[in-house]
Amino acid sequence: MGTWRVCALTVLLGCLLLGGTAQAQQGRAAVLPLRGPQAAKVRQRVQNGLRAAEVPVVPLKKVSAVARKTQGYARQANRMKATVLVGGRIRRVGERWVADVGIRNETGARVRKLRTAAKSMPRLSSRIVKALIGTGLMPSTATAAAPESVADAAVATPPEAEPSDPRLVVRPFTGPQAGKTRAAAVRGLKGKPVELVPNATFTQKARSLNTDLATDQGHVLPARALGVNGLIDGDLLSEDGVWSAYVRLLDGSSGEVIRQHYYEGDSASALNGEVQARIWEDFRKDIERFERVEPVAVTPLPVRPKTAESAPESEAKKERRRRERSKRERPAAVDIGFDFKFLHRNLTWNDDAIGNLRDYTLGFGPGVQTKFQYFPGAHFTSGVGAQFGIDFEWERLFKFDSTREDGRSFPTTAQQFLVGLRWRYPVNRWEPTIIVDYGVQRFEFGVSDPPVTTAGVPGVRYEFLRIGTGFRVAAGKNENYIIVVNGAYRAVFSAGGIETEQWFPESTSAGMDAMIMFGYALPLGFEVRVVGDYRRYWFDLNPVPPDPPFVAGGALDQYWGFSVGAAWRY
Repeated sequence: MGTWRVCALTVLLGCLLLGGTAQAQQGRAAVLPLRGPQAAKVRQRVQNGLRAAEVPVVPLKKVSAVARKTQGYARQANRMKATVLVGGRIRRVGERWVADVGIRNETGARVRKLRTAAKSMPRLSSRIVKALIGTGLMPSTATAAAPESVADAAVATPPEAEPSDPRLVVRPFTGPQAGKTRAAAVRGLKGKPVELVPNATFTQKARSLNTDLATDQGHVLPARALGVNGLIDGDLLSEDGVWSAYVRLLDGSSGEVIRQHYYEGDSASALNGEVQARIWEDFRKDIERFERVEPVAVTPLPVRPKTAESAPESEAKKERRRRERSKRERPAAVDIGFDFKFLHRNLTWNDDAIGNLRDYTLGFGPGVQTKFQYFPGAHFTSGVGAQFGIDFEWERLFKFDSTREDGRSFPTTAQQFLVGLRWRYPVNRWEPTIIVDYGVQRFEFGVSDPPVTTAGVPGVRYEFLRIGTGFRVAAGKNENYIIVVNGAYRAVFSAGGIETEQWFPESTSAGMDAMIMFGYALPLGFEVRVVGDYRRYWFDLNPVPPDPPFVAGGALDQYWGFSVGAAWRY
């Protein structure tokens, strides 16, 4: 009888041992390469989570190597000495990350399919680990060794703890193009061990608690209600061609600034790249010190009735901030410059049948030049109204005499003015323009001293409609180097003395001009400039039969200019 009892007890213990280990498998688990966005990061986190739960796992490098070289799940499991294979796919559905995970045994047969979802990538990884452990199919170091007692064999794998990543809110930034820089900060924090609470959720919670986020402590209550550890905000500034941002990390429970970092770029896009690339490493140590806090119930503040005095004051502050922000973002309203100029002229005739026409050349005539561009709408807005302006230009050479081959001198005047409209479209460093001007350029000769005689070269007084285009671009790290390029067609409707009865009354003409300017920006809106320009008029002379005084097929009138000066742009 005693022997029978011993045998029965032995059988019972064996059954209990087998029952306790029937779900847990001996061996190792292999996490196969996952598919989808951020799959590599999820795979690494799942591997770390399984290892933390004391699940024997095959190193990821070995798994990846075997998966590339070996076809078939059974063969892969055999080569890795794995009893469990984990694979799956990651998807983004709306605002949530979804993982479809499959578990296969050493024969390659799928034994379980799981689906988990979360709003953040770290939380999704933790839920995948928790679901895998919960199936009881994962091998463990506890089952790999023989249990010492029935109680040890019956101990279940402890559930995976909830993720401990701190919660952050990226608040709106202020300044020019602040929205793009804030988006760059969000991109720089995505995929990192933090949970980003949408700012819309944070704002809505603050509204439900009757708190004003514009005050110093306004964010404390919604941060407690949502379990938010910290907030990130920033201020942007664009000055003298330099884009900069101060980004701060604030304590969610007190509103105190924990850390502040400065970022700089030679353009808005360069600044955004700096913020995205550096923000996590700059704030990582401070973020990792946060201990995750759970949301708590918060009593809404009593609604404070608005008084007649406080409402106008609040509106006045909003209007003042709006004006300051608009002023920083508006393009330049005034561009006025003054130059010393040197002009070279060359007039030549084509097909001079009689040979009685004189060419004319001016070496370099000195003079002055001023240019003025004014965009009145830029004082009030940065929109369409700031893009239309007035264009004015005037130049004149100092008085000089032109000398003929026989030594006779003739007083000469040279002058040009333009007035019209200009349209621009500023885009970051670039400012393309379209120009429509009315202009007059004249180059005329007086008579010589007694005995009175003429120069033998016709004077010109071009009246024209000028239609052109060009661009202005700022270069260099601080956008201090300026390049301006213009080109225009001149539709000439009067050419002055060359069209009189004495010369070629039936002649027709047209013209063009081109300009390139190199400048350097100084503080307070001043610039130094070096300008080169070229003008060209061409003629079809059409001599009038039967006995014209001059016979030629055409003429070419060319001007080369070089100027040095300063400008103020504000």
